[in-house]
Amino acid sequence: MEIERIQAAAAAAHTGVTGAKPAAGFADMLGKALDQLQSVSDTANQKVTAMATGQDVELHDVMLALEAESLAMSLATQVRNKAVEAYQEVFRMQV
Repeated sequence: MEIERIQAAAAAAHTGVTGAKPAAGFADMLGKALDQLQSVSDTANQKVTAMATGQDVELHDVMLALEAESLAMSLATQVRNKAVEAYQEVFRMQV
């Protein structure tokens, strides 16, 4: 999320004025995050493939790409786990 959009939303909340453009929903944000995760994974795979085929790729670039992919996957897994826990907590609520 861009800082300008956060500041604009905060200013609109204080003044009570909303913009004509609706804010992106959770599904849109989740889709963008998954696209970014796929992009990181594709980049790592391309670097590994380039190294395996003997192209001129630095080892540290490949390792950094693999570590970035590992961290991104760990983050996505933790976010998924927290979302499942939140869903289960809401499901257990008594009405």
